[in-house]
Amino acid sequence: MPGLHILRPHFELYVPAFNSIMAILKSHADKFEQGGITIDELAAPAVRDGAPYAYQDSVPLADRWLFSRLADTVKTVNEALATYRFHEAAQSVYQFFWGDFCDWYIEWVKPELQHADRERAKVAWKNLFAGFDAALRLLHPFMPFLTEELWHRLPQKAGAKSIALDSFPVAKRAWLDTQAAKEFGLVQEVIQNVRVIRSEMKVDAKRKVAGKFWSADAWVRDVITANQDAIERLTISELQVSSQKLPETDGGMRSTAQFDLRIPYAPEPIDVAAEVMRINKESEGLRRAITSKEAQLGNETFRSRAPEKIVKQMEEALAAQRVELDKLRDRLKQLGDS
Repeated sequence: MPGLHILRPHFELYVPAFNSIMAILKSHADKFEQGGITIDELAAPAVRDGAPYAYQDSVPLADRWLFSRLADTVKTVNEALATYRFHEAAQSVYQFFWGDFCDWYIEWVKPELQHADRERAKVAWKNLFAGFDAALRLLHPFMPFLTEELWHRLPQKAGAKSIALDSFPVAKRAWLDTQAAKEFGLVQEVIQNVRVIRSEMKVDAKRKVAGKFWSADAWVRDVITANQDAIERLTISELQVSSQKLPETDGGMRSTAQFDLRIPYAPEPIDVAAEVMRINKESEGLRRAITSKEAQLGNETFRSRAPEKIVKQMEEALAAQRVELDKLRDRLKQLGDS
């Protein structure tokens, strides 16, 4: 495929990722098969074609999110390849495989692969293999040899000869799930903010610390409470979800338009000067973004030509950034009074 040679260093990063995935799958599969069900049964082509699977009448959030992301990625890749935008196609596949599938999905479902309820474990394995198979077929135009080898490690239909002769993933309309994207996106944002706070406070990765979470929005609190176990497993020992605004205490804090997050712990007193500098830098970035959006939205030419959806998204982003800036101003005032 013309021009793909420039992407080779980019895709070499997949090799250790594939090795890691196969090691994880083998380790968990060996334990799971001790229960009498073989992994080959759960990874069969017909089984993969039926994903995503439900547990207790509903598809788990992470699986709904993954297949929605898969549908978006397939659509983007097909459109990019059709118009010879190879780099865009490659970047979309890279983000899905490395970011969505490896960094988030596999880490999220690991405990489910050995769940005490065998039905829950079977659903996790089925959806995992379906996602992995789709990722391999998406990657094949860019990494033909490695994906060919890994594809043959999965059970295939009788007479199947090559991944190159298999169908390219299809973006099924039923997979698109804006609600799952919204919910899982919120959870991701909380996890990322916890990790940033821990890093800035230089809290050892193995040290258990508690965090506090507040949102004025009951829906936001409900989503975080529903996924509290996974958030705690991936980032923090305990997360208290509160309907009351968080009190000011020592430690690290992050605020977004939707929530406040605090880890009231510090190995040493907070460096007020450094925190003020960080907030000022973040505030300046928000002010620039707000000014830019206000200018665009105030331009009648832009409003008349831009799709209604784009204008609405920009208005929502502007409102959220104004809320974030107000919270940063409040935080600066509190630091000045401390």
